[in-house]
Amino acid sequence: MPFLMKAWSYVLIVTMTLMPTQGIVQASADVNTQDFISQAGKEGQQFGLELGNEANNTPAKVQQGSISVPTRGENGQLQYEGGDQFSVQSLYPGSNPSNAALKKEYFPDGIAIDVNHLKSIHDSDSGMGETGSDAKDSLWADAHSEQPSVEGAAYKVLLDSSNLSKPDFRQDPMLGLTQHVYEHIDLIAAGFSDCKTATTFDDVAMYVHNPEYETCDRITDKSADCQVLHHYQASVIEHHNGPYNIAPCEGSNGGCSDIWIGKVGDNYWSGYCSVYEEYTEIKVANPAAITSATLIHAKWDDYMQIWVGKPGQEVKIWSGPNANFPPETPGACELNTSWDTNPNLDLTPYFKNIPANSVVRFTIRVSVAGAGEGFGKVRIQYDPSQSIVKDSWSPKSCIESATGLFDGFAKGNIQCIEDPRGPDGCVFTNGIRVCPNNLKPSPFPGVSNLCKKVSVKANYDFYLGQMDCYQDINGNRRCPVNRGGHLNSCQEFENNPQCGFISSNCVEGAQGASSVCYVKEETWDCGSGTSINTLEKNTQYQCEGAIRCMGSDCLDPNQSQNQTGNFAKASALLNAAQFMTQDMTCTGQDDEGHFTGTENVTCTAFGGKPGECKIAVGGVANCCEKPSNVSMADYLLMIRQIPKIDAAVMSLKSDSAVKSAYQTLREPAMSTWSEVKKPFTNYIDNISGTIDEFTNTMDEVKKQLIDELKAQVKKLYHEIMGSAAEDAVADAAATAAADQAADEAVNSATTEASSQLMTQATSMLGTAMSIYSAYVATIAIIQLVYACEKDEYVMNAQRATNNCTYIGSYCKQKTPFSCIEKRKAYCCFNSPLSRIIQEQVRPQFGQSFGPATNPSCEGIPLDKIAEVDWDRVNFDEWLAILQQNGQFPNGKEITMDSLTGSGNVFNTKGDRLPADQRAMKRVEGIDIDSKRFQAMEQIEIHPGGAVERPSQ
Repeated sequence: MPFLMKAWSYVLIVTMTLMPTQGIVQASADVNTQDFISQAGKEGQQFGLELGNEANNTPAKVQQGSISVPTRGENGQLQYEGGDQFSVQSLYPGSNPSNAALKKEYFPDGIAIDVNHLKSIHDSDSGMGETGSDAKDSLWADAHSEQPSVEGAAYKVLLDSSNLSKPDFRQDPMLGLTQHVYEHIDLIAAGFSDCKTATTFDDVAMYVHNPEYETCDRITDKSADCQVLHHYQASVIEHHNGPYNIAPCEGSNGGCSDIWIGKVGDNYWSGYCSVYEEYTEIKVANPAAITSATLIHAKWDDYMQIWVGKPGQEVKIWSGPNANFPPETPGACELNTSWDTNPNLDLTPYFKNIPANSVVRFTIRVSVAGAGEGFGKVRIQYDPSQSIVKDSWSPKSCIESATGLFDGFAKGNIQCIEDPRGPDGCVFTNGIRVCPNNLKPSPFPGVSNLCKKVSVKANYDFYLGQMDCYQDINGNRRCPVNRGGHLNSCQEFENNPQCGFISSNCVEGAQGASSVCYVKEETWDCGSGTSINTLEKNTQYQCEGAIRCMGSDCLDPNQSQNQTGNFAKASALLNAAQFMTQDMTCTGQDDEGHFTGTENVTCTAFGGKPGECKIAVGGVANCCEKPSNVSMADYLLMIRQIPKIDAAVMSLKSDSAVKSAYQTLREPAMSTWSEVKKPFTNYIDNISGTIDEFTNTMDEVKKQLIDELKAQVKKLYHEIMGSAAEDAVADAAATAAADQAADEAVNSATTEASSQLMTQATSMLGTAMSIYSAYVATIAIIQLVYACEKDEYVMNAQRATNNCTYIGSYCKQKTPFSCIEKRKAYCCFNSPLSRIIQEQVRPQFGQSFGPATNPSCEGIPLDKIAEVDWDRVNFDEWLAILQQNGQFPNGKEITMDSLTGSGNVFNTKGDRLPADQRAMKRVEGIDIDSKRFQAMEQIEIHPGGAVERPSQ
């Protein structure tokens, strides 16, 4: 015994020692196996992708009526050569003589379908019924023939199935086992891989901007009493030093000047071998204009030299009558001759190849015996078109003042008060003849461009004077006078750091013929941005069980994740869909021109109406001011809730409010199988939120719900209007508007037929907008000092709720050259979202809102809605409006109860349950399997066959 115990001890010691090693080996084997499986799975996935790409790149092709299917060749590549080919016509039995024998195989009784016959009966109930009966009889006969067609054999299977018994398997032990497995599926799933799909919705901040566009004017008023000086100078050569001796060439019409060098005269020097010197300095102002310079004349007694060059660096260029010059050289001093010659010596290099404004000195040296003289003449030829070195008018401000006179936007006169023109209409300056064609045109039409001084008197009065008369909101006739005094209304936006410049445009009708704009309208954005907490969906696969090749553990599936902001965009798109149903207008008329809503019906969505308001240009009268103290949050609540209630009332008035499927299930016996296939709940079920309506008659239920919803409409209007009122007067206006709103809402809600709504071209969203606009307009009348027209108050109220698109402005003027009154044009819609969609969608269709004088505000045709690329519609502004006014839902706070229960607008009694709880309560005590079996029992097949039909 001790020996046996000792042996067992040895065995246990060895076993316990080796156990960890075995575990490590096993664990290592598991890891290697998992890595192998993972790698094999990824390689398989890659191979599958390669096969798919190869098949896409080498598809079957059709050529000359044959289909070629590629096969893999010896090189492993797909190829068409040697592949399978078959005729396209073989796919269509009976389509040609080659496969005519196949009719019997595919068509009942071997008779192909007569398409022309089917075309002739498409609109005939009796014809369709008779043809259908014939087809059913033909199928029955074919199915019971010795050699049925393919279609007949299939029909035979259906007939045989209809004749089988329908046992009740609800208590079958096999189904009982299935039910047991289903009830304990968690235990069974635990034996497989523990794979989980973890989906998280992460908070993501999304920045959106809510623009608030403001416009302002800059008026051009350059009234002045001033003078304009014309500085012009023609210069090729100018006198610099010595006697002034420059003159136009005799008989020349320009392009030629003569320079006398030395003293012109006779015998004004005396002596014997006496040397006299005389110099003349010329500034060459414009060397580029000179074409030639020539010494054309010389007169002296007895000897003369001519030197030329830069002062102090002159060189001798000519001497006469010879090279002698006594007493500096040998020779007789007295020659007893007075010389007069024409040397025609070219001096061009001394004038041409020098910098502009260089000084050239001519020195005359004369040796006299007795009495004598010495002088010469140099002729300069130049290009007149390059001779003008200065041609300017100043000051610029005075010239601009005069522009208004020629454009007709100012009154006054322009007069030349210094005119140097000679009899030939030209002037001389620096010896150069200047004519009108040598100078630039005058900036003043009718004033010569040679005029030296112009007097300008301009009085800008185009914006001053009588405005159009109109009848204000109180019925008083008003004819305001624009007295100006407010030339720049943009200063407030320039000084506001929240406002950014957007654009500048000229008001239509305020641009002169000179292209100068006299009324500039600037657009500034003084809006603000906000951050929206939206959701980002992220999905991850986690597989930790024994079977590891799950999810992305072995493969790399391509998952499309929701992009940041998709929840926000989805919310905006849902709003757009809801608003479209409540912001739609349909019109139609019959042949007699009566609107019926059934003939030639055309429907559009998100339509608007044009409107405009007046402003005194540069003045204080302004009927375009938006009212303040407008509760945007209340307005948003109204346009989002009221249409829901209206749609609910209209749905209840319709005959389509039939009993729901769950009510059918509660009945003791099934009426028809079609009832079960209808929606689980109807309008009444969804709107009421209760679970016992089936115990009452339908008329009683509908009447009760309609009354409750009408009361809810009135209550909501009063709450919204009351919260917007801040003083006694505003409160009175709010009460009146709420009462009016409730009455109109009830009238709209109790309309008997939707066709009547179409002919009235109205919508609940439009009603809500018009009522709130009327309320805001009432407040504006109290706030604003300047009395305006009713339509202007209403439109400005719509602008205050961000419903209007600014089209542009134009001058409402009585004469072609005035802009006393400016009109700002808008397209106003039934909601901010309707406006945003219009602004975003029109460019997709190449449409604009038209000119300011005739805006195009019509809705978007319904057939165009399907063509809208909603990915290109930017809803940031709408999201910003909702967020800034507390109307944007927080994704994490959305629950079934907030959507369908107590948080829903239809919670009229305060005890509304969420939709999921209502659905569960409605099916309590209902044996669904029993009802399903009863419905199956009612399914009957009328197989057809030879029957006698009554004679026609």
